[in-house]
Amino acid sequence: MTPAVIPRTVQSSELSRNSASVFKAVDQGPVIITRRDGETLILTKESDLAHQREGLELAAHLVAASLAPNDVLFVDRLRGPFPWVEFFSPSDREAFAQEIVDVARACATMSRFDRLLVTVGAWHSTAQAIADGYTPDEDLEWLDVPEPVADPRNP
Repeated sequence: MTPAVIPRTVQSSELSRNSASVFKAVDQGPVIITRRDGETLILTKESDLAHQREGLELAAHLVAASLAPNDVLFVDRLRGPFPWVEFFSPSDREAFAQEIVDVARACATMSRFDRLLVTVGAWHSTAQAIADGYTPDEDLEWLDVPEPVADPRNP
């Protein structure tokens, strides 16, 4: 998760006189540019803006799923925007639904959606692993006594 960034504030005249330092500051976070004769501007990296939009789009999917017809459970409505949840067990789908709602609420209060993107990404990776045949630890047969095996690098 990205730590909170305190935006730097500069006057538009500083941007004109010392644009290199202002542009360098943008690498650390958004730069607020104040103007005497106009509305304040915010200079930010395109990738940061795209990341924020992606988080807002994800939050919009959750809102849309929550507003769908009430005769379908919320956890089942999430199959629309997140079809890969089908790979989860019913209890894992419930856990996914609860966690993303909790994280989305927390992110919305901070106006930062980094953590939501990370959380959904982690669940998506888990779905990919299950689809690829990952076997959960509880489904594996563990040996009580270690058994030596031949080194596969030495045939």
